Amino acid sequence: MTEQETELLSYIQTQIEAITTIHAEAEKALNAVQGKDHVTKWKRKVVEGLAPHVSPQYLQHITKEWLETNYFVGDVFDELADEVDMCRRHLKKLAKDIQTSGIP
Repeated sequence: MTEQETELLSYIQTQIEAITTIHAEAEKALNAVQGKDHVTKWKRKVVEGLAPHVSPQYLQHITKEWLETNYFVGDVFDELADEVDMCRRHLKKLAKDIQTSGIP
């Protein structure tokens, strides 16, 4: 594994921990609107952080999924949980892809 891959995996793990904390704080504060705002800011930061490392195609895919798609399920807390889960799944899949076949 290259140094760049190792650094990117570390970054991904840090971001998985960060989104988990953001979600927990929103649930604890019973403020899903503020939590959603924090998640949106976090998503923008992560997309910018991934930009120098991943292919333009992957960056376009993650930007579309994270920043251009809205998920509405009715309950604000369920919507927030679904959005957080989606982000975690993407990051875990990216980490697995890096470990098996390199940076996409």
